[in-house]
Amino acid sequence: MNAKVFAAIILFAITIAGCVVCLSIISRNNELNSDPGPIPASEAVILEVKADSISNTKLTLIIKNIAPDEYMFGSEYTIEKQVNGEWYQLPCVTENIGWTSIGYILEGNSTREIEIDWTWYYGELSSGYYRITKGFSYIRSPGDYDDYDISADFTLV
Repeated sequence: MNAKVFAAIILFAITIAGCVVCLSIISRNNELNSDPGPIPASEAVILEVKADSISNTKLTLIIKNIAPDEYMFGSEYTIEKQVNGEWYQLPCVTENIGWTSIGYILEGNSTREIEIDWTWYYGELSSGYYRITKGFSYIRSPGDYDDYDISADFTLV
């Protein structure tokens, strides 16, 4: 084999190796810069009870979204009471329970306040330590979503 052919083969091999290394670096950079997806609602959505709104029949819930992504929530909620360190879901006062099937949008980096009146569902609550839980969803596309339950504690005196 003459020297020119040998040099051409070596040059070709070095070029191919260089391309493989470049493609590997580009692929790794794309992985590092890819969108990691939404912040889970369990970290992005914060529920708080407005302190001066608590009564034995209702309260105002402050919903904060600290992420740029939108989340959805409905009208449904549950209330639990803590007894001897354990949480127990409160029983309903009626057999005919129904929830409005609606999806409220919680826009990115926003805060909403909603009043929750539970008299129709739980009646009047006695004094104690409670938590209210609402469901939130991050919807990527129809049928492709993640659900999260977020809670806020409150005390009735």
